[in-house]
Amino acid sequence: MKKNYRGNILPKEIVDKIKIAKNIILTAHINPDGDALGSLLAFYFMIKGYCKKNNIEKMVKIVVDDKLPKYMRHFEDTKLIFNYESFADEFKNNFQNNEKFDLFISLDCANEERYGKSVKIKKQSKQSINIDHHISNTEHADFNYVESICSTGELLYQFLEVFDIELTKKIAEYMYLGIINDTGNFRHDNVTGHTFLVCSKLIGAGANNHKISNIIFEMSEKKVDLIGEVYKNKIIDENYKFASYYLTGEKMKELGIEKDETDGTAEMLLRIEGMEISLFVREDADGALKGSFRANDKYNVNEIASIFGGGGHIKAAGFKTNLSFEEILEKTYEKLKK
Repeated sequence: MKKNYRGNILPKEIVDKIKIAKNIILTAHINPDGDALGSLLAFYFMIKGYCKKNNIEKMVKIVVDDKLPKYMRHFEDTKLIFNYESFADEFKNNFQNNEKFDLFISLDCANEERYGKSVKIKKQSKQSINIDHHISNTEHADFNYVESICSTGELLYQFLEVFDIELTKKIAEYMYLGIINDTGNFRHDNVTGHTFLVCSKLIGAGANNHKISNIIFEMSEKKVDLIGEVYKNKIIDENYKFASYYLTGEKMKELGIEKDETDGTAEMLLRIEGMEISLFVREDADGALKGSFRANDKYNVNEIASIFGGGGHIKAAGFKTNLSFEEILEKTYEKLKK
């Protein structure tokens, strides 16, 4: 058993359950990022690779209850990802007749609330499995495999050996997408020697690091405008070396940006010289506020995000709340003062 592992199931046992399941649903968190989507597609092709090698038929579907980031249009296999409504429509007989799916597997999802409406599929499934790397994971499935590692993409590498399949170019590309997303293109301190070892294997299998990095980190002109707005109107508290910014729904409309174009803003704030912690808060369409904390060495933002019912990692965490921005700041300062 690995030092950083927790849960009640191991990769071999997960694969054993996949082998006997006739139909499998894969899902990830709402507001999906590159690690969530890359992991879904990588795992999908692992299962399909196992089935092809052993001449087995299985139904495997990917469902995400949210819009996908615009950069996913560059990946042809994005067409394999159902949104919840289209999935529920295609399988309405299952829901109406209470016909169970065999296996519901979530990837990169720290808690059940992050499934969105896909939680209804979990309830319609015989068994659920949770595969994740967030330290805040609540072990929300029947079977849980949580490992403290840079990304779910890196975590999945070990499944190649367990499935006894080859590392194909497709699998490599999607694992690489997950890894560079959650390491900030190898900038974050969650990167280890094992991360680079895995990535060398992925590139050796055909993953185009230059192409994938450009796809996920390129910026639209509207995002450039957002960056200017953020840096111009940021709030900096020199006492705590704390940079923050609140993006209202009205400002998003003014700038003509969508929520996926705000990704990475907390990281940008933390890059300001001398900053130890950053907070980016965005108003969602439902009026709730979505927050992202980032930190260097001084603070544990997983603990701060937990105040608002969120979590993630020690140096990167998020939350969603109905509190006002002022109330978020007030509670954050209460924690920073301790």
